[in-house]
Amino acid sequence: MTEEVDLRAAVADFDRSSVTEAESAAEDERKQVLSQFPLEEWATLPLSRYALGQATQSGSGSTYCRLMEFGTPNLGSIKGGSAAKHIMYHHNSGEWRVAAPLRGMEPQGAWEELRGQFVRAFEAVAAGDFEAVSDLEALRYGPTLVTKSLAAYFPEHFLPIYAGEHLRKFVTLLGGAAQSEAPAWDSNRRLLELVRSRAEFDGWSGQEVMHFLYGKFDPRPQQRTIWKIAPGERGRLWDECRDGGVIRVGWDELGDLGQYQSDTELKQALDAHWPRGSGGSLTLARRLLSFRDLEAGDRILANRGMDEVLATGTISGSYRFEADHSEFRHVVPVAWDVSHARKLPKPQHGWRSTFAKVQPMLFARITAGLAEADTQSAEPYAGGPVTLPEDVAGVLEALER
Repeated sequence: MTEEVDLRAAVADFDRSSVTEAESAAEDERKQVLSQFPLEEWATLPLSRYALGQATQSGSGSTYCRLMEFGTPNLGSIKGGSAAKHIMYHHNSGEWRVAAPLRGMEPQGAWEELRGQFVRAFEAVAAGDFEAVSDLEALRYGPTLVTKSLAAYFPEHFLPIYAGEHLRKFVTLLGGAAQSEAPAWDSNRRLLELVRSRAEFDGWSGQEVMHFLYGKFDPRPQQRTIWKIAPGERGRLWDECRDGGVIRVGWDELGDLGQYQSDTELKQALDAHWPRGSGGSLTLARRLLSFRDLEAGDRILANRGMDEVLATGTISGSYRFEADHSEFRHVVPVAWDVSHARKLPKPQHGWRSTFAKVQPMLFARITAGLAEADTQSAEPYAGGPVTLPEDVAGVLEALER
């Protein structure tokens, strides 16, 4: 009963108007998908326009998988993790990587089978036969991509929520019985039925439901890592990063980081290019994948050396690999705040490398303008009364508690 009361109170407290801008952006992205990849053209869609890890031959500037993972964040995120979620992709080694049901086939044959299953899924949903989608074996190896695809083409039948674990938790929250073995699109449909059965959500759009559930009952870890990322040696790329609203890192020889399925696989690629250097460390592989998987809203810090903060930043978009750029081709969009630029009183010895984790207390003090105090200490600031920004005060209060 308490959960029921909490849910109703949360619904009553939710400001639906706060979603208006994001909802408009999501619809623009959906129209982009429909424009570049019309439903009626899927039956003849070439592999070159689908898969990650290759240059598109269409001139549209994006393959379907890249658009869905990195180019449509407001439509609902499937960003991060392995490229295996796309069922079929071109690896940097020159090999085609495919899901188990497609193994042993030539690339074109595998694509024709996969494409055919997408087409059959679209036809089944259009006919209202939702159960038929689960009979398409290859699609079960890419549940987030498939669910997002169905939601993009049939928004009246699916919510913009794609992670199976999240869907199951939301189903339980709304009083349903979550099925652990059900594919994400089935859980999505179950959640939609529960939403439509409740009077509190009468008239709500899918975007409003999605923003409400994540805003009030987010199943993701609440404390995201804050990263320090150096924009080149001694910050030499800082002007370009600041003016372009991005952060760039090197290791260009690795190609698009989206193709790597694990830190072990990425370490092997690092070893191949830098067999004797520190480039092959598993730690670096993990940090490069963390860079790739940064999400909108994550906080970062740009530095020069061990004692200078160039700016703090908020991630504003998705990772991309700019193959045509001269250097430092791994890119993530950032909204920078240069008002936090300052020299620290003590060097941060962990800042020698490109990537380093920043303790929340240190980041809170920097963003609050308290870096002139002893940043190594977790003691309360002794420099007199100061009014802290609400989010910073919350971090400090939580850490103190």
